[in-house]
Amino acid sequence: MKISLKIIFLFFSSVAIAQIDSNSVLGLPLVSSTTEMNSINGAQEGSIVYNESQKGIYIFNGTNWVSPSGSNWLITGNNGTTSSNFLGTTNDIKMQIRSNNLPLLEFGRRQTLGLVQNFPDYTDTNQPLIHLNGNGNVAALQFAASGASFYRPMFFTTANGSFRLKGSSGGTDLFEIGSAGPANDGRMEFIIGDDGNEPIVFKRYDYRNGRFHTELFRVQGSNGGANAKPRFGININPQQVSLDPTYNDTSSSGYNVANSTLQVGGSISTAILRTTSNISLNEDHHTVIITGTHNITLPAANSCSGRLYIIKNISGNNRTISTYKTLSNGNSTTVFNSTALWLQSDGTSWQRIN
Repeated sequence: MKISLKIIFLFFSSVAIAQIDSNSVLGLPLVSSTTEMNSINGAQEGSIVYNESQKGIYIFNGTNWVSPSGSNWLITGNNGTTSSNFLGTTNDIKMQIRSNNLPLLEFGRRQTLGLVQNFPDYTDTNQPLIHLNGNGNVAALQFAASGASFYRPMFFTTANGSFRLKGSSGGTDLFEIGSAGPANDGRMEFIIGDDGNEPIVFKRYDYRNGRFHTELFRVQGSNGGANAKPRFGININPQQVSLDPTYNDTSSSGYNVANSTLQVGGSISTAILRTTSNISLNEDHHTVIITGTHNITLPAANSCSGRLYIIKNISGNNRTISTYKTLSNGNSTTVFNSTALWLQSDGTSWQRIN
């Protein structure tokens, strides 16, 4: 009996498979092109054809032939979309765009994306947000720049939570801006270079006189060598320079480099005060006018190497100050009446330098 049942089963299975042949497949009317399809007269609503040129099925809606896939987003792209079409969600669910099954990009409210934090600017639960999620730990956003020979521009995050921007400068040079550092020891970095004395330039824009830039200040190396010294120049290139829409204008030819560690093309202002009582000097002071029976206390010389103070005594009498070295290298604690005393710390003592 078991053998008979097996034979019957195999027989009917073979018959069922054999019955699905080319003569049993339901065929649709064929049109070779969209033009031919649109020229059909008398089509009834609901009629179906297969468009060979578009490789798809079309249904007549009573007015036009439409593809049933037109209500979906296709991996080959859509045609005939309108301004009412969009890719996304209509309820409060985050939308994701994935690659390799990683949700690289997410869209939604801040709360919907789970990104609300109790810090300023991160608390708005309804803030519309685009989240570059990456792999959930780090992410990057890179831009096309065919003119860049080496460093293609990119925003990126690092495993320690730093956020940075780096890219090309002048085609072959590098610039980088961003945060770095371990916990509770963070910093902000501005980097320019590669193998020369490329400057970091701060400019102001003015829409008058045909639109121009004026350089405010620049920081760069003293030369193009690996051991170049830092140079900071303020207002040393005050000329008005027309905008270059190609961003290919030079920053070296015709421009000055600071001739010292600091060069200022203009005035310098420092702190100055008139005493009203005894005073202990610190980093807030520079020039001090002694106007009465007031004594001066200097900070420890080893705490501020290089710092300079100017003390002028117009009190009518000699006044007392912390110990300093005289021009003959002796010790003194006096600011003589009607004199000005220039003192600078050498890291060990306060030295009189005038």
